[in-house]
Amino acid sequence: MIAAAMLPQAADAKSCSRQGEECRSWARTRVSARYFDTYINRCSAETNACIARCKTGIKVFVDVFDSPGSAQQYPIDECR
Repeated sequence: MIAAAMLPQAADAKSCSRQGEECRSWARTRVSARYFDTYINRCSAETNACIARCKTGIKVFVDVFDSPGSAQQYPIDECR
């Protein structure tokens, strides 16, 4: 029973576009109106950068939100 809980789920697979949409969705719900456009633009730019990186074999979406320390990276399974 424990082993079944450890199996990867199909829903965990992400594409750059899907992670970009999650980025925009997060911004819609948590970013103040003052910074909203900035973060939406960052999410879109990172989606394009993710696709370009992915095509070279580097499959990560880099967090666009300002935070102390290094940016978090989200693993990507599909480039598009």
